[in-house]
Amino acid sequence: MPEPAEPAEVDWLGDVGADTELGRRIRELDWSATSLGPIAGWPTGLRTAVRICLASSFPMLVVWGPDLVKIYNDGYRTIMGSEKHPGALGRPVREVWPEIWDEIGPMFEQVVETGQPTWTSHGLLVIDRFGYPEAAWFTWGYSPLFDDDGSIGGVLDIVVETTEQVLAQRRLQTVTDLGRSLIAAESVVDAALVATASLARWTEDVRAADVYVRVGSELALVASNRRAEAAPVPAEVLREVAETAEPVLLGQQVEEGPAQHAVMPLGRGEDGVRAVLVASLQPLVRYDQGLELFLALAATSIGSGLDSAARRDRELGEHRIINETLQAAMITPIVDTATVAARYVPAVGNLSVGGDWYDLVELEGNRRALIVGDCVGHGLAAATAMGQLRSAARAMVLEGRGPASVLEGLDRFAGSVEGAACATLVVAIIDRNGGTITYSRAGHLPPLLCSSEGPRWLDEGLSTPLAVVDDQQRAESSATMGPDDVLVLFTDGLVERRGETIDDGLARLAGTVGSRADESVVELADRLVKEMADDGTRDDIVVVVKRLTG
Repeated sequence: MPEPAEPAEVDWLGDVGADTELGRRIRELDWSATSLGPIAGWPTGLRTAVRICLASSFPMLVVWGPDLVKIYNDGYRTIMGSEKHPGALGRPVREVWPEIWDEIGPMFEQVVETGQPTWTSHGLLVIDRFGYPEAAWFTWGYSPLFDDDGSIGGVLDIVVETTEQVLAQRRLQTVTDLGRSLIAAESVVDAALVATASLARWTEDVRAADVYVRVGSELALVASNRRAEAAPVPAEVLREVAETAEPVLLGQQVEEGPAQHAVMPLGRGEDGVRAVLVASLQPLVRYDQGLELFLALAATSIGSGLDSAARRDRELGEHRIINETLQAAMITPIVDTATVAARYVPAVGNLSVGGDWYDLVELEGNRRALIVGDCVGHGLAAATAMGQLRSAARAMVLEGRGPASVLEGLDRFAGSVEGAACATLVVAIIDRNGGTITYSRAGHLPPLLCSSEGPRWLDEGLSTPLAVVDDQQRAESSATMGPDDVLVLFTDGLVERRGETIDDGLARLAGTVGSRADESVVELADRLVKEMADDGTRDDIVVVVKRLTG
């Protein structure tokens, strides 16, 4: 323990700050162990600055000497949180704030070298003061402090934290924009799309958002602005929030620290809908009372918009149509296992249950069918066609038909379904005992099979999209699949990017899978969505990753 300074050594302080925590700590610290030397020998300029600092209740910091050693008052102590105080007293400022030294270091240097003060208003700094990095805003000014010989001996920092003010203002703007946007929503689907589109314009707190609406006994993903990841919240959490109307917070490691996701109930009106908002939160924003209130206001606004739209839907007789369409088209997510993982990412600004789909069907004989398809268009029409094709394909596979026979049956079926013509589809049946893949493609991009010998496109078994040619004989092909091989089925949204050809996208996919073929199916599926998707794409994305063994 450092030896407390003798009373005589700090006589120059008098009673200034004696009743404050930092006043006591400054008097007790062994300053001879710092580059400033014993407190009794401090120059007049430093003594004057310290007296001013301790006499003020405004946050102030004095740094002195070549090392810019810190001396501060109680007001400044609150800015440093629990991680930096009290150890910061008597230490060089660079050691105390290494995470922001690139921002503040040049400012200190300017004042020391030129004597010119600096001023920063509502400046953003990412600091670590409670054991995690967080975004914080401050208004501060650095001014020169003069030594006894007239040279610049240090810097005075007068600072006020404005984080609450900045956050309150932007969250008010977010909620205002959200409420204004929802006024014009004409249907439940429209209200959900408008809500996620509005939140996409204000991502400083909520980086991504999904709206799920209760359809029958299930929850359907109706709208999303998520592009860099799959829907992150387990279905059981969504159901819990919908049933209990109590929000759930996920991924918070420290009390009032950042959290990963907030799951909020929506639409609890007697004549309204039951829905859930998934708000994926920015990792540098603390989940405190301010953020909790903001999310509650946003959820209330969205819920009111959904309820109002539902009443209009019922008045216009459209609610039943939307409900039935979503229920028929709903994609039941594949539960990730050690051998298969699937991801569905909706197009920006479109109904999430749209034209792309996937399915996995367990068959006798240790076989498994994988189906990936893409209907033309988006919205309710595409969702209707997709749901009917998906159900028909599943039924035919369960009847024991092979891939080519399934496509021939879907040709006849698609001719009677509005919006199903020209849909593309790939059906692959995997025999896990024999390690074989039997597949057929109706105008669809080829699956990718990656082995130790490199990537290979399963580009045979190709024929035209559904219902284009009457009585078409569908082709079928096969390939072998080793226990460590990776099979990837996908829709064109995964490989389409503005400014490049589809061949470029396919080459990117082959390169990404080939370089990461040792990853698990879950890791690889997430990576493909994150690295392959273009933030501005207007098409849905489906990707299914399969191995024979985990």
